Amino acid sequence: MSNFLHRSRSVLGWLWKHTAAGIAVVAIVGALIIGYQVGKPAPESVSEVADSGHDHGEAESSEPQMYTCSMHPSVRVPDPDAKCPICFMDLIPVLDDGSEGSELRVTMSEAAAAMSRIETAPVGRFFPTAEIRLYGKVTYDETSVARLTAYFPGRIERLFVNYIGVPVAKGDHMAELYSPEVLAAFEELRQSTQAASDSTSTSELIRSTTRDTVTASREKLRLFGLIAEQIAAVEDGSFDSDRLAIFAPIGGVVTHLAIREGDYVQTGAPIATVADLSRLWLDMEAYESQLPMLRWGQRVSLTVEAHPGETFEGRIAFIEPMVDERTRTAAIRVAVENPERRLKPGMFASAVVRTRVAEDGAVVNDELAGRWVSPMHPTVVRDGPGQCDICGMDMVPAESLGVVGDPSTVAEPLVIPRSSVLFTGTRSVVYVEIPDAEKPTYEGRAVVLGPRAGEFYIVREGLSRGERVVVNGAFRVDSAMQISAKPSMMTPGGGGGGGGNPHAGHGDMAGGSMPAMPERVTVPDSFVFALKPVYAAYLDAQESLAADDLGGFAQAATDLRTALGFVEEAGLVGEPLGAWRRAAVKLRVDDAITDIEIARTHFKGMSEAVIALQRRFGHRGSETWNLAHCPMAFDNEGADWLQRGTQINNPYFGASMLRCGDVRESFAPLNPVPTNAGDTEMEGHDHE
Repeated sequence: MSNFLHRSRSVLGWLWKHTAAGIAVVAIVGALIIGYQVGKPAPESVSEVADSGHDHGEAESSEPQMYTCSMHPSVRVPDPDAKCPICFMDLIPVLDDGSEGSELRVTMSEAAAAMSRIETAPVGRFFPTAEIRLYGKVTYDETSVARLTAYFPGRIERLFVNYIGVPVAKGDHMAELYSPEVLAAFEELRQSTQAASDSTSTSELIRSTTRDTVTASREKLRLFGLIAEQIAAVEDGSFDSDRLAIFAPIGGVVTHLAIREGDYVQTGAPIATVADLSRLWLDMEAYESQLPMLRWGQRVSLTVEAHPGETFEGRIAFIEPMVDERTRTAAIRVAVENPERRLKPGMFASAVVRTRVAEDGAVVNDELAGRWVSPMHPTVVRDGPGQCDICGMDMVPAESLGVVGDPSTVAEPLVIPRSSVLFTGTRSVVYVEIPDAEKPTYEGRAVVLGPRAGEFYIVREGLSRGERVVVNGAFRVDSAMQISAKPSMMTPGGGGGGGGNPHAGHGDMAGGSMPAMPERVTVPDSFVFALKPVYAAYLDAQESLAADDLGGFAQAATDLRTALGFVEEAGLVGEPLGAWRRAAVKLRVDDAITDIEIARTHFKGMSEAVIALQRRFGHRGSETWNLAHCPMAFDNEGADWLQRGTQINNPYFGASMLRCGDVRESFAPLNPVPTNAGDTEMEGHDHE
């Protein structure tokens, strides 16, 4: 019995031992199954992933990884807590816009395009009309001015035209002269005429000589200015006065009077000037850019202050063939008919020339087709052949002078609205709408422009007829391109800041790299020391503008003007002297400035001058000054300034963007002067 119990206990021990192991195995397997069921993704999630065709790695890559500045999209950093290194604004995540496939395209949502109010217009082909505005002064028509001079010496016995402005008609008497020389010529004619009539000689030689003497006497009086009636009266003896009247050569107004009664005049002395005011000239100046739009014979509309609301008409009669090297303008003359004498010489006039424009400039009109023109006086135009009233030359067809064209032979140019073009200084960019895209998609494109005509630009290269360009909201599209780190107006190279130098490419955005430092020259120490109050006043002006203190700037400008007056130029010669004088002109502010934006505009020129002085001459003292740059000043043109310290104090924006900018360069003093501990005195300030 005991053996049975012992064997039973052994069997039960073996069974328990192996059963516990089995239970443990079963428990482990059950735990694994339960864990798998709990951790398994939901069926719908797996389905969505499968349908979308993305794996887990792609899902993670769609999350924002880079952060940018909404004001400086070229900045790209991976740290979401970082600040913009240019303006210190908070960064925003860069999201995929769905247009990664094209480097020059950007896709926007329907809502974003609607909020940006993006509008497009087709590229057209037609002749746009340009308005060229010119300004000038009404003056005499030089071809209608006559100057009366003395043909013989004599004394002015009576002056009928005795003040300027007297209206005269052709043939009116103007003055009476007493001239012994003319009276002697009268007697010669009488005697020669009497001798010819009393001659009984049968000699043909004598009779011929007598007739030639009479003819010569008559011709002498004609050359003295006598008219045919006067000569006939002298010859038949009916003229018995010792005075001779002189007459007006043309009708018009006396504009100049050179003599008075009792004056004795010599041969050739001026007596009076008469101008016909029924035809006037309008003399104007046109800039080089306006000359391609002007043609001889174009109609011109002009207005004067004397007759508000009234428009007068004229034609371009002369375009100067040369450009003035000083003013960069060419003279334009307009012939204006003035039959009612409403226009007066000396009046200022505002003129408008309206012309249709082709790719190479104004379209030659056909208004003078079939007309005849004087080659020397093109203002003389007739319907048929004949002679010029002024010079007597034969009239020629207008076509022979090249002033008549056929508009039908000129191709209509491609035209886009002016608002569609973004200018970068050297490039012109437009955004073209991509047709048949699922979402609003736009492509940036550089174009070559021709002349501007009113609200349109002529396109020479880059676009085709029918394409639609963005005419409203182009800057919004350009901003989207910048945020996507793609080529845009401001960043033609595309790309972002990444993790490198935050100022990489910054010079391009500001319009160019920093200029090379000119070689510093040696000048007298007295001159460099004399610049200390100039620098100090400038720095006061910079700090005042950074604090939005217009009154402080005005005081600094006054101090600066005073400091400039004490700078002596002794010892400066050549280019250093020229550099100082150029800088002094920019530093002087003589106007009373009442607007802080105008002050900031002046300050830009002041900064350019001070930086030029610093680079060329340096400064004495103990302070190191820093050259800072703001790329957003003056509509993203960018501007520099000098300041104390390295913390940005932007004088161009003040409190609105006080820290916008970065330090580009430092200028140490020529001879640093050690200061005692605790000495906080700043150059140019009195802290007593």
